[in-house]
Amino acid sequence: MAEIKKNSKRNPTAELLKGLAVIFMIQVHLMEQFAKPEIYSGIIGKISLFLGGPPCAPLFMAVMGYYLSSSEKPFSYYLKRGLILFAGGILLNLARSANLMHYIITGQNASDPFFYIFGVDILLLAGLSILIIGLLKFIFKQNFIFYFMLAIVVAAIAPFLPEFGSGTSTLAYINAFLWGNFEWSYFPLFPWLAYILLGYGLHLLSNKYQLLSKCKSGHCIVFSIPLLIASGLTIIYASTVSHKLNGVDGYYHHGIIFFAWLLMFMTAYAMIVHLVELNAGRQPLIRYFKWVGKNVTFFYIIQWIIVGNIATGIYRTQGDVSLIYWFLGITVSVSLIIFAWEKLKPLLKINK
Repeated sequence: MAEIKKNSKRNPTAELLKGLAVIFMIQVHLMEQFAKPEIYSGIIGKISLFLGGPPCAPLFMAVMGYYLSSSEKPFSYYLKRGLILFAGGILLNLARSANLMHYIITGQNASDPFFYIFGVDILLLAGLSILIIGLLKFIFKQNFIFYFMLAIVVAAIAPFLPEFGSGTSTLAYINAFLWGNFEWSYFPLFPWLAYILLGYGLHLLSNKYQLLSKCKSGHCIVFSIPLLIASGLTIIYASTVSHKLNGVDGYYHHGIIFFAWLLMFMTAYAMIVHLVELNAGRQPLIRYFKWVGKNVTFFYIIQWIIVGNIATGIYRTQGDVSLIYWFLGITVSVSLIIFAWEKLKPLLKINK
């Protein structure tokens, strides 16, 4: 993804959206892995899962699609990048579960290791999506309408696609990557490919009509207010879906109704974030979030490795105050690791 973005002009609003998304992801991962059951199932857990839901993965994937449409590479490029990202997702699953794998191998835990190795997380979804985008761009060309229409179709048919495979069979693991409603299928292609398609189409639309240059503060305020009101009036529905996660009409396997709600929310949220960027983009905290967004893949990987391996020892045992300390400690630690790497990288190139 770094190479894709190198060939495109950076969008500060997109960087801010990505930075906020990965920070929200850290807190929701802590809620899912560290929090006591009574906290997870209570109001704090519902707020946490909402913040780690609509403002995160859907926007994260839409921004990825936005950047992908900036690349004019042959299909071989998409094939290579997609396979590398897919393999990276498997390696991340292994790395974040290394502590648990030790317990499984030594007989101290009876869990199925393949459940964790092939868990369908965002990087795996991203890898598969890049392959599909590489094919679609030669079919749809620059016609943004086709991408929007296909996004709606993908979201609409997702709950009705037939499952194949049962238990932990090979077919079940394949189906989990596509649309299967299995416990380890967090981000299957259906419905999540829809958000990559939306982002891809949005970039084409924006380029054709120069939307970003025309979108001033006043426009963001006027258009976001009715969307925010509508989102607020229906937020109980959205928070219920976000907290449910698995199962039919859960967050991971939602259908067209929640997709429509997310589209409304994402539009309003993106406008508000764009408004913040226009008026406070040079403030230290906003610059930090954009820096996180610039390093989003590295940030996401490091935080998952830390959270995943610590969770093996303290799974769902932490109180609300402890969760705050864990959030601050992990966020600061990951930031320092990436900051140190940025400073070290030029020295390694010189020495080389």
